[in-house]
Amino acid sequence: MIWAVAEGFSLTVGARRSSPNDPLGPVPSRRGGPVRVALLLLLALVAAACSSTPATSSSGGGAEPAATTVATTQSAPQAVQYFPIWVDFPAPGQAWGLFWEQYSAQGCAMVVAHQGSPGVFVSPATFGHFVCGNSMAVAEVVSDGRGDVLAYGPELYISHDAGKSFTRVPQPGGVLALSAVGSSIWMLEALCPSSAAQSAAVLCPLGLFTSNDGGRSFAVDSHLPAIEVGSGSVLMQGAGLHPNWLQRPSAGVGYVFVPPLGGATPGAPARTGESVYRSADGGASWTRSSIAGCAAGMYGDASVNPQGQAMVICGGQPSAGYQPKSVFVSPGDGLQWEARFECLGLGSSCGSARLNNGYLGLVAYISPTTAFAGGGRSQLLVSHDGGVSWQLVPGVGYNGDTYSAAFFGSLGYVFGDDGSVSQGYIWTTTDSGVQWNRTAVRIAG
Repeated sequence: MIWAVAEGFSLTVGARRSSPNDPLGPVPSRRGGPVRVALLLLLALVAAACSSTPATSSSGGGAEPAATTVATTQSAPQAVQYFPIWVDFPAPGQAWGLFWEQYSAQGCAMVVAHQGSPGVFVSPATFGHFVCGNSMAVAEVVSDGRGDVLAYGPELYISHDAGKSFTRVPQPGGVLALSAVGSSIWMLEALCPSSAAQSAAVLCPLGLFTSNDGGRSFAVDSHLPAIEVGSGSVLMQGAGLHPNWLQRPSAGVGYVFVPPLGGATPGAPARTGESVYRSADGGASWTRSSIAGCAAGMYGDASVNPQGQAMVICGGQPSAGYQPKSVFVSPGDGLQWEARFECLGLGSSCGSARLNNGYLGLVAYISPTTAFAGGGRSQLLVSHDGGVSWQLVPGVGYNGDTYSAAFFGSLGYVFGDDGSVSQGYIWTTTDSGVQWNRTAVRIAG
């Protein structure tokens, strides 16, 4: 259901928010759920895969999408209404927010701004204009801390002037995940064939693109093994619903997490469990493992802690605020997986477990014993025994949603809401999640 990005010892994870003005009708985020968002993203990602501009040759022998400059303007906060979607925390005390704005009855656009003071975002830049009610161009934002800001999912917009203006960079597919570790950026795309527009029963190759200059140029990583996923699975879990497809605990170590082959795609090959690809040499070589216990799942989220251990949470069919889940942990090599909590395929025998309440959308594995989980219609949960049991975190996302999180040692941030799509919050902890303080998110002015 979502993404994770690990920068050094920091973790950034979460699930995207939907617009209340979507074509299925205005629905508060508390009641939106992944199915509603997935329908919108399916349309957007199919369009991206079928109509994107073919890549051109790059200096590394790979493909480099051509860049197209799109005029951006400074938005007028006093004249528009802003809705927060996502917050990225690239470093302690820093944050970038992605909003959508409505400036007229039919006029909407995307907005990126950086945090000037706690919860207050300043210098907003507007781009990606669209007719209100249609799908949004991007779902998340990432900053490399060096003036490069990237908004993505399924399209890609990049700023190289610290968020003052954004350029649309056409892609050969729909962007699923993006990770920035310094000036090194990795991007994972679903390269669905044009037939995906007519049939969901097709397989989509996954492409990994890399950049060593802050996103100014990208090349295809030809070392990643050929991976195909049923288009229904990719699209239903794509941009904004599965941010943890790609994780990088450091510049040299990377993970690609792929949900069960076929997923929700009729006619696709049988499910084989969650596939995990790991590289410890900057992408020069990869090893593969499979989590068979995830075979009954449809969604998956992952996180890697500072000690190099990985946690994967798999989720089944979400319905009415409930989603069965299972938790698996790898000791560090990404090849062996240990079950910590299992509910997938067990029917109602574990239906009362707290982890099954709400939709999968956020995993933050911050130490061998401590992990956080959340998502749509989910208050923040914590485990102090490595994922075996889970408890509610009082007050964080109560009656609402939890979307993204980042931890820097004992300092941590969570972005979400308390049930209102128009008001987001940042919760901050300085003691690894024992106590939290809440700050309202807004654009200055």
